[in-house]
Amino acid sequence: MSVEVGKRQEGGKPVKELHLNAYAKVNLTLDVGQERPDGYHEIESIMHTIALHDSITLREAGSGTEVVVQDGSSVPTDHRNLVARTAEMLREMFGVTRPLQIELTKRIPVAAGLGGGSSDAAVTLLGLAQMWKLRLDGREMLALATKLGADVPFFLEGGGAVARGKGERITYLPPLPTTWIVLARPRTEVSTAWAYRQLPAGEAGPRPNTAAMVEAMKREDVREVGRLLHNVFEDTIASHHPLVRDLKTRILKGEAYGASMSGTGPTVFGLMANEAAARKTADDLRALGDVDVHITRTFAESR
Repeated sequence: MSVEVGKRQEGGKPVKELHLNAYAKVNLTLDVGQERPDGYHEIESIMHTIALHDSITLREAGSGTEVVVQDGSSVPTDHRNLVARTAEMLREMFGVTRPLQIELTKRIPVAAGLGGGSSDAAVTLLGLAQMWKLRLDGREMLALATKLGADVPFFLEGGGAVARGKGERITYLPPLPTTWIVLARPRTEVSTAWAYRQLPAGEAGPRPNTAAMVEAMKREDVREVGRLLHNVFEDTIASHHPLVRDLKTRILKGEAYGASMSGTGPTVFGLMANEAAARKTADDLRALGDVDVHITRTFAESR
């Protein structure tokens, strides 16, 4: 979480603000096990944050909790938005009555497998704990993040990590060296709940080699990381959205170490050999039309 603390004037009075960056992620591996009694599935996933990010400003202004989305997108501003739910959860737990305005600028595509909503929630949780001076230790923060969603615990620190359980059991890994990434998102949304329902019952086909991927990351071997990319949702999502498979094929024709789908899709990403390769591949993908393309890179804040 990148934090910038500031104050501005409103009605002649200084207003406290926190400026936060909420970074997206890609799933280097994603495996799914049995459904749990709580309705979630057991997962095992290696994730890594990327430089693409949303911007959030927490401001003591207005009345109650107000969410303002700056980019004019269809992102909801009521309880359906995880940042609003995060604020209300903390209000109820700690009896906070101070006014709050949450200004959200979206850059991470919605329902794209990049974790934007979860990242927004995580940095809002961390930011409000700071702004409201809440006494929360690491274990308590993790428990609250887990209540908000399966990916939220990972975003409390980001970087590289293995997530297990429903996403709350986090083992951090050395982050990758700076690696250029191309993101290609078909202009369609994929619901996570729908994607899980589409998974075939029983054997889900080839599984990621999580142990090998962990070792590759410890060695900072980006070429091997690219070779080991694997997502059990990819074939299923591609059968409904064939553009997913086409995008992966086109990325692999460039100077890519590997390509895969992130999360439950539909975004496909490629780990590229260098910036020039990323830009050339991005231009090739944009020529397809009906796809949004971003160039970014791996990102990890110092811990």
